[in-house]
Amino acid sequence: MAKKPTTTTAKELATASEAGLPALAFEVDLLADVGAGMEGADKDSFAIPFLGVLQKISPQVDEADAKYIEGAKGGQLFNTVTQQLFDGKEGVLFIPCAFQRRFLRWGPRGGENSGFKGELFPEAVAEMRQNGDVIEHEGRLYFPMEDGKFDEKRCDRLSDTRNHFGVVYDPETETAVQVLLSLSSTQIKKSKQLMAMLSAVKVSGPKGMVTPPTWSNVVRLTTVAESNDKGSWYGLKITPEGFVPNRELYDLGKAFHELITAGEGVIDYAQADAAEEAKPGF
Repeated sequence: MAKKPTTTTAKELATASEAGLPALAFEVDLLADVGAGMEGADKDSFAIPFLGVLQKISPQVDEADAKYIEGAKGGQLFNTVTQQLFDGKEGVLFIPCAFQRRFLRWGPRGGENSGFKGELFPEAVAEMRQNGDVIEHEGRLYFPMEDGKFDEKRCDRLSDTRNHFGVVYDPETETAVQVLLSLSSTQIKKSKQLMAMLSAVKVSGPKGMVTPPTWSNVVRLTTVAESNDKGSWYGLKITPEGFVPNRELYDLGKAFHELITAGEGVIDYAQADAAEEAKPGF
């Protein structure tokens, strides 16, 4: 005789809810059907979430904006897909898995032609600069208008962008989420710091000290107030936290690395439109 399913108790539901885990109101073997329901999905069916820093002018902070999220404020970290907010002072644990440098083309801010218009490899941009196809103005690259003239408010711009693909790990709930940390403008120096930090990690090998794979590392991402003579904003602070605590996280990071290097990761830069508009214009 089959065992009669038992209903999950209120206490069990509350415990799961507090831990941030999904809970069912009945007993079932979820592991028997892992992954079911996504058989028809391909790589274009998913987009990697962006992990960004909310600014005071971000739409998620503005109660009058359709993208407003209750409780959102400048200085918090934000997942563009799950809409999850993270305290900027406490931060999140981040496992860096892969890196790409790209130049993103954006339309003029606030205009009819604003928004993401494509990405270019650094080599292509270097050739365009050599051929005079782009204009450099105050450290930024712009495309001239059709008549060859330049107007900062009307020309498309190129944003030097450093993409760090990684896993956000929460040790309390034991959850891990793949994300893209996309750094540009004032935050490029943070990208360089992270790369230098990862390069400096060494372990002993048969032939001496070697650099382990980046996904063996954990760093903590927090936010700090920054400013210069042109304005103020919230930026990142990156602190090393040592190595990943278990083999499961290591394997997850390796799998994400392989997915990105194989060109299978889909980046929906439309997610970053609002974030790009909220970045300081310097």
